[in-house]
Amino acid sequence: MKNKERKIIVEEKFKIPQIDAKYEGLKKTKPGFERTIAASPYFGSKVKDKLLIPDNKGTVDVDKAYDAFRPKGSKHISDEELIKKHGTRFYDFKILNENKREEVLGVKYEEEKVEEEVVEETDDLSFRKVEPTESHIYYKENEEIKRPNISLNNVEEPKVIIPKVENVVKEEKPEVKLNLGFDISDLEEEKPAVKERINYDYELPPLNLFKHSEISSDEVPDWIIEKKEIINKLLQDFDVDGEVVSYVKGPAFTRYEIMLQSGVKVNKVSNLYDNFQMELGAKSIRILAPIPGKKTVGIEVPNDKTETVYFGDMIDESFVNDGRPLRVALGKNIDGETIYKAIDDMPHLLVAGATKSGKSVCMNTILISLLVKNRPEDLKLILVDPKKVEMSFYEEIPHLVTPVISEPEMASGALKWAVDEMEKRYEMLARAHVKNIEDYNRKALKFTELKHMSYIVIVIDELADLMMTCSSDVEDSIKRITQKARAAGIHLIVATQRPTVQIVSGNIKANIPCRIGFKVASFVDSNTILDEGGAETLLGRGDMLIKDNDLPERVQGAFISDDEINDVCDFIRNESRPQYLFTHADLKQQIAETPTYKDNLNQESEGTIYEVAKYCIMEGQASINSIQNSFGFGFNRAQRIVQILEQRQILGPKTGSTKGREVLVTLAELDRMFGRSSNEENL
Repeated sequence: MKNKERKIIVEEKFKIPQIDAKYEGLKKTKPGFERTIAASPYFGSKVKDKLLIPDNKGTVDVDKAYDAFRPKGSKHISDEELIKKHGTRFYDFKILNENKREEVLGVKYEEEKVEEEVVEETDDLSFRKVEPTESHIYYKENEEIKRPNISLNNVEEPKVIIPKVENVVKEEKPEVKLNLGFDISDLEEEKPAVKERINYDYELPPLNLFKHSEISSDEVPDWIIEKKEIINKLLQDFDVDGEVVSYVKGPAFTRYEIMLQSGVKVNKVSNLYDNFQMELGAKSIRILAPIPGKKTVGIEVPNDKTETVYFGDMIDESFVNDGRPLRVALGKNIDGETIYKAIDDMPHLLVAGATKSGKSVCMNTILISLLVKNRPEDLKLILVDPKKVEMSFYEEIPHLVTPVISEPEMASGALKWAVDEMEKRYEMLARAHVKNIEDYNRKALKFTELKHMSYIVIVIDELADLMMTCSSDVEDSIKRITQKARAAGIHLIVATQRPTVQIVSGNIKANIPCRIGFKVASFVDSNTILDEGGAETLLGRGDMLIKDNDLPERVQGAFISDDEINDVCDFIRNESRPQYLFTHADLKQQIAETPTYKDNLNQESEGTIYEVAKYCIMEGQASINSIQNSFGFGFNRAQRIVQILEQRQILGPKTGSTKGREVLVTLAELDRMFGRSSNEENL
């Protein structure tokens, strides 16, 4: 069937009348002109007090445009008549003179007369004789000025005409008193006392004690061009569309930047790691695919000739006087820029690397950077050296809180002292109503009752030895210091050559955001330090990766010799003698008075020990987990009871097997050991 034609009736849609957004309110009739309070300076209050800017672009008649500024009687006068009458077309805008002012405003201008007073000569020496000047003499126009001739023989002085100034009597205002609750007159205005705390006899070590490198030429070595061609040829052989577009030569390695064609996968370059290393004949290379912040892939290849970065090249007078007491120099990056880091910004540092990778030299550069710019009253050091050879240079310098510590137990006591000092400092900050040590020291300069607070930097050269000896105490102190000691001015620098999870635990890493990784043996060690790989491909001898809440930055560490360290420390020792806050004897006494873990073994009651021993005999073996589950003890308590049973030779030593410890006594022997009969009730 054919569709019937349908009539479509288009109806007009209902329209809502729109109101213009610029329209405000209802229209009103145009008000008439009203005189305003503000009067025109030329026409008075008979015209509107408004300004119309004429259009001089030629679109309107200029003569009519200026009519708004003219009186009624002078409108629409031709230019010729205006020029003939007034001498100018726009006479209205001439500066008013006296005649015009009188004509328009009807006011005649009269100058105020100033009475002249003649000061006669007097023999009174207290009268100050004033040399007459033009400002003191009033004369009529075109009148000749007659000045007296003054000579050495003529003692007479001219009469001076001084304008008479009427004495103005000021009205005395009633005194307004504030109700402050006390009399203001009782307060004496005193300037805030500045506390003298600087030992002006102490001099900072001179910078000429450090060696400087020779100026190297800017010529491009031939081996850079050769390696560039090798990389391009290798990319061509493996059908990778890309080529080396630039390179940057650093002190120890050169980074070649490869630009890939559109559509080429980046991992094609990463998969050629072994081929690049073989063709370039390098010990190790590092591939950045891509370079952070760039559109290129980087290949870092060791230089044929390594340039030494001397510590003396990185410090100067501006570094010493930069106002940052904890800013240290670490090395130079691939662009040759010196890398500085502030310890108070870190605020703690973890340094890890294999033996002979440059870790100890890095620790020395940090310490020397602090010593060349800080006085003993501004910086205090706690040095822990379990190896007894790395920190021997710094013995008896005035910056030390205590002599260099080499015993793990003493190191644990020093860390506990730092925790107590941190708590005391926070109480001082709270009483002074400040947030950190910087604000406190600024306030201490104004108020004598506040004592100056020095920075404290704790340096541990080898953490592994401490963790093996007294891990629980050391780890607890390190966690507390790294968590909240920043505002109190206490900072921790920890170094180790064993970056394993047993030494550098997760709790320690979580509170130390800044890490420095030197060459390590495997990817696992690099991941422990930096939470990513890369440290296993470093070259050693100062080559390091610095990670400070950001992507790792490769830096060639500065070199400082033992002779330079000795020279600096000898200079400091000659300037001032050490004033220790506590000695090794104090630490030993503290260790003797503090109950140790072995002393805590005897804190368990005999009844509890007997019950656990009887349980182990009935089970035929002993394990910490079974004791925890059966008696509801915690791990530490269950471990402590097992060690007590081992000391009393009730249980055998730990064998490492999963069966638990061996039980060495029978139930009858256990009863005899505790003086009990077999039928006695167990307590």
